[in-house]
Amino acid sequence: MAIERGHTDTIFIPGGGAEQDANQWWSEIKRTMKKVIAVAGIPKEKIVAIGTCSTYSNTIPIDENGDPVMNEMIWMDSRGASYNAAIMKGFPMVKGYGLGKLLKMVKRVGIPPLLSGIDCVGHMGFIKTQRPEVYRKTYKFLEPMDFITFRLTGKVTSTIGNIMATMSVDTRKWGNIQYDDELVKMIGIDKAKLPDLLPNNGIVGSLDPSIAKEMDLMPSTQVLCGSNDNMAAALGAGVANDYESAIIVGTSLYMTSFVPFKKTDLDHLILTIPSLLENRYSVMGVQGSGGKNIEFFLGNLIFPQDKFGTGPLPDNAYETLDHLAAEAPAGCNGAMFLPWMTGTIVPAENPYAKSVFFNLGMETHRKHICRSVMEGIALNNLWTKKPMEKFLGRKIESYRLSGGGARSNIFCQILADVLGVPIHAAVDPLAVSAKGTALGAFITLGYRDKGELSGIAKVRQTYNPNESTRMLYDKMLTQFVDLHKRTKPVFKALNAK
Repeated sequence: MAIERGHTDTIFIPGGGAEQDANQWWSEIKRTMKKVIAVAGIPKEKIVAIGTCSTYSNTIPIDENGDPVMNEMIWMDSRGASYNAAIMKGFPMVKGYGLGKLLKMVKRVGIPPLLSGIDCVGHMGFIKTQRPEVYRKTYKFLEPMDFITFRLTGKVTSTIGNIMATMSVDTRKWGNIQYDDELVKMIGIDKAKLPDLLPNNGIVGSLDPSIAKEMDLMPSTQVLCGSNDNMAAALGAGVANDYESAIIVGTSLYMTSFVPFKKTDLDHLILTIPSLLENRYSVMGVQGSGGKNIEFFLGNLIFPQDKFGTGPLPDNAYETLDHLAAEAPAGCNGAMFLPWMTGTIVPAENPYAKSVFFNLGMETHRKHICRSVMEGIALNNLWTKKPMEKFLGRKIESYRLSGGGARSNIFCQILADVLGVPIHAAVDPLAVSAKGTALGAFITLGYRDKGELSGIAKVRQTYNPNESTRMLYDKMLTQFVDLHKRTKPVFKALNAK
């Protein structure tokens, strides 16, 4: 196996904007593809397919030449909140939605356009109303994985699993490849600007000859329909059988399983989306920011490049964080971190929430603060665990863990202690989305059966819970949830646009 990584800048804009340059990551993808092919040393004749995965609930408007008309609006971009609120008004109002529209969206899609505006409906609506010149030039709106398959094949396509955040497709039938005209009318976006649909486990087509030549691959190489990164990460971590559970701690924080049914828990914003596994749905337990909290803590508070001269971020920053966190006691002497950098989604949506260090006293030292960041992320998972178990209809006995958090021994142990179940940390956790994409491709092409995946995906180490901390973390969870409730009006007063 060969791995190569690149970097994409995120541009944060006042008013809730969060963008990336799609051309930048297409350049990085080509660079890393060439490097991986060269390092792996596999004859091009034996490379039979290319799979893709990406973050989702992102929006890239492209013109008829396939070029982006503006930067991609990523899943953190909330500038379309007012648009979503406007199109979902009605009488009577329930939770900020017109009841009839709410019921229709939940029944057919699984979720309505979010009042936070962080979905594709909000993005497209923002472009339509606030960037009309961009909307006029837009030929198609694409998710990132579909933009990449387009660049690889020249074909503009998507799947109902990928495009679900446009709220324009009926997801009740796993293999559906048609838009729902009534839903399209509700979201107020021209149907012609949405891509053609293929099955969730479909094949887009053969590699474009010019790309094949540039990458030194065979033009016959097949390009498979993409999937979202968290779904792929679950496969890469070894979760494939029904009801097995995974936690992904990457930039975002995500809890997921594969299940044989479509379902929505609107109270906690847990739902299912059609997966790349035939007749199976992926449970969406997107909680908000995960590793982004740690990245912000280290980059903006500990090692910023400012007049204090503590930056830039050293290579051993994360190892130092782990060492300090391990020196602090469970509970951090009462210090608590609320990991809501980009608001909260599951199990209680609050787009105005922000991260907070709470209850710091004279007895609080940097080691306590370091550990509190990890405990805060773990407590958010504990908060999600109970409604997730109710959603699945069974207890969760253990989790596979992937993403950057799975590299940290102290974080893995904290997570096991807080959740009270074993945590199985994946091997090469930063590569699980890529591995899961490859494993999904093997299944689609008939080279593997999904029952084999848990044996293929290796566990680096299993962390068993320390029962002596059970009462402590249960008590902390009570205060954690209470803080979410009590700070809601404060956050809204400070952060509402």
